[in-house]
Amino acid sequence: MTTVIDDRNAPTLPNGQREDSLRSPAFAPRRRRWPGLLAAGVLGAGVAAIAISSVYDQRSLGTKFDAGVSAAQSHVETQVDALRNAANSAAEGTAAATNRVAEAIDDAGITAAVKTALAADPKLSALRIDVSTHEGVVRLDGPAPDSKARSRAEVLAAAPQGVVKVENNLVVPGTATHLN
Repeated sequence: MTTVIDDRNAPTLPNGQREDSLRSPAFAPRRRRWPGLLAAGVLGAGVAAIAISSVYDQRSLGTKFDAGVSAAQSHVETQVDALRNAANSAAEGTAAATNRVAEAIDDAGITAAVKTALAADPKLSALRIDVSTHEGVVRLDGPAPDSKARSRAEVLAAAPQGVVKVENNLVVPGTATHLN
């Protein structure tokens, strides 16, 4: 809703401005009383709360203040301990993830080294022998031309640094199962 002010009868100054204009020297804004009343009410409520708490708690003001400071300090210490624990667990999680990534990179490097060694051997075909590595354990699957080549593949697979064990599952044609 819009209020229309009729200013036709408002008094004017010699320079043509209205008397209640913001720029006129006679302008005085209306004083609002509610902020002062609100502040007085809040202050009164605070004084009343202190007075009521003094009736139920016979400790001196200094003792109450010291108790409040101690409670705040213990709360802050609890929060700091919680933050330290969270930071430590985050650091441990990061270290574990870094170790897993490093192991995966190591396994990939071992697999590549074994495949390269098998490809360099004229009797072993790296394309037909499947090489996989998990946590340093190399697994060889596929055909081997003879038992000597099968043993040679195991020796080549054990050579790279980081190999913990070799599982030789190469099958020599003409035998029902692979040799151990």
